[in-house]
Amino acid sequence: MKYLRILLALLFIVACEPTVDNPDTPTPPKQEENGEDNGEDDGKDDGKDDGKDDSWMDEVIDTSDADYLFKDGITGKVMFLEYNGLSNDYISLFDNATGLTLFLDLYSPMVYDYVTPGIYTFGDGAAMTAHRDYCYIHFPDDTLMRFTDGRVKVIVDPEHSSGYPYYHITARFVNDAEEVIAADYEGQLIAQ
Repeated sequence: MKYLRILLALLFIVACEPTVDNPDTPTPPKQEENGEDNGEDDGKDDGKDDGKDDSWMDEVIDTSDADYLFKDGITGKVMFLEYNGLSNDYISLFDNATGLTLFLDLYSPMVYDYVTPGIYTFGDGAAMTAHRDYCYIHFPDDTLMRFTDGRVKVIVDPEHSSGYPYYHITARFVNDAEEVIAADYEGQLIAQ
């Protein structure tokens, strides 16, 4: 009987000891009541943050007050050049009705084989600028209209169903007489 009591006491002690986790077995993440995980990284890319800042796409370039708007009946062309290690994209928007051509001289880092999307401020040929000396309107009589200020926004769908990049270019320029010249062009740019 004495041995039986000792055996029962040992069983009681062993049964009351807390269990020890096996350190070689990982602990599964805790699940919320709704079945979602507890915020740990599962390695999946949810597409919310790809490291690119696309906030510029929200900027609106107002073309509503334009004295002249390049919009309908426009033929768009582009020459892809390189200047000082930058992509130098020289765009012409030809108005088939009036014979006027709006030239846009855009500089950007050399990343794409199409016009780099983004906002181009009026500048001197630095990255993400529209060069003030080479953005102008060319008239049929070979005269030019220069601008004192301007801004260009380029959105591009490089995987358009046509097989060619499809652009939406909005631009707003002001000349010496404070006239507003704008563009709202959607379509392809024919490479020259």
